[in-house]
Amino acid sequence: MDESQSATTPLERLGKLLIIPPLSIEVIPGDGSDGPPDWLSDADQQAYRPFLYVEGHLGVPRKVLYKAYAVAVREYAKLRPSPRSASSPIDAERLAHLSAVILLANPAHQTALNTRKQLFSSGLLDTSKELQFLSALLVVRECSKESLLWHHRRWLLRRIVTTDVVANARCIRQEDTLRDTVLSTETLRSEFAIVAQACETYPRNYFAWIHRYLCLEALVMLARSPTPFQQAYRSLLLEEVLFARTWIERHISDYTAVHYFCNMHLLLLRQEDIPLPIDAARTLDLDHIDNLTLRTALYAHAKSLLASYPEHETMWLYLRAAIYICGTPDVYAADPYGAHDHGLGAPAPSKLLVLTHAERHRAWLRRAST
Repeated sequence: MDESQSATTPLERLGKLLIIPPLSIEVIPGDGSDGPPDWLSDADQQAYRPFLYVEGHLGVPRKVLYKAYAVAVREYAKLRPSPRSASSPIDAERLAHLSAVILLANPAHQTALNTRKQLFSSGLLDTSKELQFLSALLVVRECSKESLLWHHRRWLLRRIVTTDVVANARCIRQEDTLRDTVLSTETLRSEFAIVAQACETYPRNYFAWIHRYLCLEALVMLARSPTPFQQAYRSLLLEEVLFARTWIERHISDYTAVHYFCNMHLLLLRQEDIPLPIDAARTLDLDHIDNLTLRTALYAHAKSLLASYPEHETMWLYLRAAIYICGTPDVYAADPYGAHDHGLGAPAPSKLLVLTHAERHRAWLRRAST
């Protein structure tokens, strides 16, 4: 009983802080008692202790979080199972507080997510605040890799925007997709920024890149649609091409980014019309934009990175994907990286690694050309 009471006040404080919501959240080591002296003595921080809340950014001591989580789960069980029929607005608010604390400690808690869906559908959660809460959660390392949180975010996006056709809306409610969902350029740019932060927090974040690709599908559809905002969408799409290319150059072991970039090209190449702005050729250092030049540019980019980083298997896989997308026998036959040209001047361990990658690539080329 004493333990429950000692954790109740931190639980209430944390729940209220989470539904503000904060701009960012960081789970910090310890129990908050070993903070910097100026923080411990700061009168403004006394209302938030043992949490650190500065300019909208929230620090949560790990030990306090898990103690509060244990209490939150027990109290949550008493208020469930029907947030729609909560006996009072106070109960609904309490459910929002408890589910927020539970998700910070355990982002895979499907029941807490379902509760928030029900609260949202009943008009008891503010749309912008719920999206901001998720934005803060998704840059916490343990939360950023949780597929259920990304799915929940897409669930929200599908319900706060309009669709072109009512039939499409019915289909979207049943699928985890953003196709045919009319998202503004500001919303898409915000989603891309959140994914970038999540991928810095947790490298090679597969579920974050999947979310980015689903947003990309919506962007490509909008860039091909004859609307007054078509050029704005096309400009954003060009930004996304440049971002993905630069990201790979700076994160050469990020195979999830390579997968995304190659799927981006497959998406763009599905139709003859490449939905990029008029100045895209100059920006991408190409003579013009069409299916052939886009494929050629992808292949050249993969080759150049492999020449610089032959010891990284991701770069070999990137080249194979580029060859597959180009899809011409001439490329298979002429590709020089199936031989032993790499790593000859490298130290012995790296040289052996490079030659192993090269031999595997040559075997792949033989199978691909038959």
